[in-house]
Amino acid sequence: TKNVDLPESIAEQKPRENVVVVITERDILVQGTRVTTIDELKNSGTLRIEALKQALEQQSQRRVLVDPKGKALPPEVTIMGSKDIPYQLLKKVMASCTEAGYGKISLAVLQKTVQKS
Repeated sequence: TKNVDLPESIAEQKPRENVVVVITERDILVQGTRVTTIDELKNSGTLRIEALKQALEQQSQRRVLVDPKGKALPPEVTIMGSKDIPYQLLKKVMASCTEAGYGKISLAVLQKTVQKS
């Protein structure tokens, strides 16, 4: 998305197809659908975001990933957000992902070229 300024990283591992949570300046989206606004979260004293948790649970019911042996894999999520996201907000998003049963959480970054010495 154009309005998210991702942090940079030199990580080599490419992303896999999984559920995507996007944090913009105003909204939190799951797979492109808004689940809550940042303003609604400012007055929330809880550690998780209930609307996000519910949306992620719905996504995990729709997508069942299996390994080559036919064993169900735990759902994975990628969080995309600006490098300027407040830590407390990121912490709430990650806690909501964990509570929704997502065993692997990845943070999207822009790949930075490695400078050779």
